[in-house]
Formats: sequence, structure tokens, C-alpha cells
Amino acid sequence: MSEKPTREETTNARRKHIVEVAAACFIAKGFHQTSIRDIARSAGVSLGNIYNHFPGKTEIIAEIASLEAAQIDGFGSMFEKNSKDPHKALDQFLKAYLKTCSAPSHAALTLEILAEAIRQPEITVGFMENREKLLAGLEGLLGRLRNSEMAESYLSDRDAAEFVLDLIEGVGMRVFFEERKPAKRDYQKLHLAISKLCG
Repeated sequence: MSEKPTREETTNARRKHIVEVAAACFIAKGFHQTSIRDIARSAGVSLGNIYNHFPGKTEIIAEIASLEAAQIDGFGSMFEKNSKDPHKALDQFLKAYLKTCSAPSHAALTLEILAEAIRQPEITVGFMENREKLLAGLEGLLGRLRNSEMAESYLSDRDAAEFVLDLIEGVGMRVFFEERKPAKRDYQKLHLAISKLCG
């Protein structure tokens, strides 16, 4: 006989459902055009139920950033798991992060959040914290890569990490706009650019 979920589990599941539905609404209609009523209707819950969990859309965006943090932790584990083989770790990260950045749902939601951030810069706080964690992990990885090859670079590991993330995210957006999946040539170009960058 299966156990009945606890109240906390039920609440967490409902919150997650609301956030997932809200993200889909933001992608479909745009952040600004999506109302809390739209989210409630799409989630199949009452307006009051939404407000029990989230005072407004800004708090839903903050929750999306929290969920993204778990994904960032997954990238961090890639860096740690292959700490003795920085080439392998970089290759795995590059493939996984480009796949994430170019995924239609991720790219479209990113664009919506960026557009709304022009009006409400405070919504970016959680995402910037996530990016900082990602940068720290990548910075360490690039440092290990340089040390393993005794290579020198004109950029610090931090600057190189920022450049690499910008590069992957840019390629991811291009792939998204071209309505395709990342191709072998995308990875090859990224590898070439990163190898030049890292000395």
C-alpha cells in the first residue's frame, strides 16, 4: 500500500506545477501579457490558490530561478566528477550547456525574462546568482585545463569563463532562432574558440 503524500509534499508538488504552467504561459503569451488569472486557469487551480503560493509573477520568476539552481548544481557536478580530466569535463559541459541554452523552452523563457528585466531589474537576482555559481565552476575548470597544459593566456580564468559562457549562450540562441538542434560544427567552433582562448 502506497503512503499518502505529506502536506509538505503536496504543497511542493502544487508549487512546482504552478511554476511549470506559469513558465509555459510566459513562453506562449509573454511575461507581461500573462496574468495570474491565466496561470490559475491553465494550472487548473483557483486564483486564491496561486496567491497562497505566490504574491505575484515576480515571485514565480524567483521560483523559476530556484529551480534553475538545481540544474546549475548538475553542471557543477560535471566539473567535479571529471576533475582529473579537465578536457573531458569541458567537453561534457559544453555539450550539456549548449543543449540547454538552445532548447526552445529555455531560450524562449530566457528571452521573456530578459525583456521583463528591462522593466524590473530585480527579477534577475536569482539568475545572476546561478550564473555566478556556474562561472565559479567553469573558472576552476579552465584553470585546471591551463595547468594541465602549462598554457598561458592573455585572459584571467574568470574573464575566460565569462567569455566561454557568453559564447555558448550566444551559439545556443542562434541555434534556437534557426529552429534546429546543435550540430557537430557548433561544437567544433566552440572547441576551437575555447582552445584559442585558453592558450
